[in-house]
Amino acid sequence: MDYRILPIGDVWNEGMFSVPSKIANKYIRLASAYQLKALLVVLSSGGKCSSRDISMAIGVPESEVCDLLAFWVEEGVLLEDGTAPAAQPQPENKEAKPAPAAKEQKAEEMPAPVLTTTDVTAMLRDDESLNELMLHAEELLGRTLSAVEKEMIVNMAVYYGLPHQIVLTILQYYKSEKEKGQAIGVAYIAAMAKNWSEEGITTLDAAEEKLKAIEESDHVWKEIIDLSGIRHRRPTAKQREMIKNWRADFNMEMIGLACEAMRENAEHPSLKYVDSVLKSWKKKGIKTPDDVAKDNEKHESEKANKKEKGKLEGKPSFDIDKIQNKIFNNDNFDV
Repeated sequence: MDYRILPIGDVWNEGMFSVPSKIANKYIRLASAYQLKALLVVLSSGGKCSSRDISMAIGVPESEVCDLLAFWVEEGVLLEDGTAPAAQPQPENKEAKPAPAAKEQKAEEMPAPVLTTTDVTAMLRDDESLNELMLHAEELLGRTLSAVEKEMIVNMAVYYGLPHQIVLTILQYYKSEKEKGQAIGVAYIAAMAKNWSEEGITTLDAAEEKLKAIEESDHVWKEIIDLSGIRHRRPTAKQREMIKNWRADFNMEMIGLACEAMRENAEHPSLKYVDSVLKSWKKKGIKTPDDVAKDNEKHESEKANKKEKGKLEGKPSFDIDKIQNKIFNNDNFDV
C-alpha cells in the first residue's frame, strides 16, 4: 500500500523545514528513535537548539540528550558550539582500520574492552544485526539508552558472544528489576552476562531455567537477610552459588540455625561464618536440629573436660621461682 502526505490541511499550519535526504536513506535504521527525535527538534528550530530545549521537547533528561546528539556529532551531521567544522567525510574505504572488536582471549581471562561512543557507532554501522539489537533493546526498555548501556549491550553480544535473544532476555530482567525498585545497575548486568557466557547459556529454555534459579535464590536471599541481620544488598554471582550449595545440602531451618550460631559467635554479621558452619555440619554429617543440639552438647562437654583437666595439670600451688630465690640467698623457709 502506498502513502502520501496531504497537500493541504492543519499539518502545514506551522510551516515546514528541510531534512537532508541522507537522514532518511541512511540513518532511518542506523539511528535510534530518540536520536532521530532529537535531530528533528534541531532541524525544526532552524538548525540550532539547546540541549535543554531538546530535553523538554522529547521528554528525556538533558544528560541523555548529550549522549543522543553525540551520535550526530560523530557522524558529522551536527556541530557543537565552539568547535570547528570537521572535514567532509570521504567515501567509505573498505580497507580502513576496522572498529575495535572483542579480544581473542577468553572472556574470563581479561575484562571486557572499554568502548567509546565512536567505537560503538562504528560497530553499529558495520554490523546491521548488532544495530537491530540496539534498536530492539531501546524499544524493550522504552527509552533512549545511555552510552554506558550501549557499551554494555555491544560487549554482551560481541565480547561475551551471547545470542541476541539472550541479550534481550537479560535486558528484560534488567527492566523488570528496576520496575520493582531494585538497585540494579549496568555493572551487575555485565557480570550476569559474563556468568551466562561462561555457563554456556545460549537458548531461551536455558535462560528461563537460569532466571527461575535466580528468582529462587533471591527468595532465599531475602530470608537469609532477615535471619542473619547482614546489610541488605543484592547477592553477587559467588554468593548466589554459595546459597545454591547451601540449599542443596540443608533446608531453611538448618540455614537459620547456622545464622543463629553466627549471631552468637561472630563479632560482625558474616555470610562466610555461616558458610563455615554449614560446611562443618556437612562434614560431620549433621542434618537436623537434633543433630545440632547433640553436637553442641558434645562440644560443651569436651570444653568442660578440657577446663577440668587444665585445673588438674595447672601450675603447682607453690612458687618455684620464690623457692629458688630463697635457696640462692640461703634464706630459711618452710616448704
